[in-house]
Amino acid sequence: MKLKKLFTVGAVLLTSTALLAACSSGSKSSSKIEQSKSDSKVTKITVAQTADSRPYSFMDGDKLTGFDIEVLKAVDEALPQYEFDYKKVPDDSIIMDVDTGRAQIGANNFGKTPEREEKYLFTYPISQNVNAIFSRKGDNFKSIADLVGKKTLVPTGSNYGAIYEQWNKENPDKKIDFAYSEDPLKERMAAVESGKIDFMFASKSNGEILLKDNGLDLVNNVPDLKDYPVFATYEYFLLGQDEKDLQAAVNTEIKKLSENGKLKELSEKFYGADYVPGEDQYK
Repeated sequence: MKLKKLFTVGAVLLTSTALLAACSSGSKSSSKIEQSKSDSKVTKITVAQTADSRPYSFMDGDKLTGFDIEVLKAVDEALPQYEFDYKKVPDDSIIMDVDTGRAQIGANNFGKTPEREEKYLFTYPISQNVNAIFSRKGDNFKSIADLVGKKTLVPTGSNYGAIYEQWNKENPDKKIDFAYSEDPLKERMAAVESGKIDFMFASKSNGEILLKDNGLDLVNNVPDLKDYPVFATYEYFLLGQDEKDLQAAVNTEIKKLSENGKLKELSEKFYGADYVPGEDQYK
């Protein structure tokens, strides 16, 4: 009887030891998984944006949103090797932050210019800009031909300046009178209303929101660009020249967002219509 009890106790001890060993092994295995996750290399990417440029990037209460931001969030979600951090900077500091390496991506309705393409990398386009001519009601300019000989202001280094330079070079007898300015779009629109300049060629959605928010009384018309392809523009994210791996990864996801309908969804939400670029822009 005693011998039977001893066997029973021994069996219990062996079973307990085996269970403890198994638990220990499982604990070690779990620790290894967690260690592997923590050891995995995640590169932090700083995105320079204004958080004050509706509909591209703006604050909705305490939430950062906007077309550019939501596209980047969707891209970031699909790229486990990267973690995007959104840094708020003044409009004119975005490119400076990319220049100095303080940011790897610049986001604020950036267009391409020959000068920019020499210094920066660009992603695939995320939208085709729908630009309108903003003018006083008495002028109500509707076509590019209406702008010949008229005055306007453009941001320094913008793709709009490149458009006018190319147009004037190719059409010396039909020049548009433009000058560069550091003034924000709100002040340039106000200059149209006051008569200081004649028109602004700018994003229709952005311009309309700005007019409403600031009580400016201007009309706008989207011109037919079939005969004026130089005025067609697209929106891109801007990256430093040494960010080729990041550019390739972001491009892959932007193309997927175009194919799966997410870009269209975001375009309709923030722009009110489908402004997704054609398939030929993703080759």
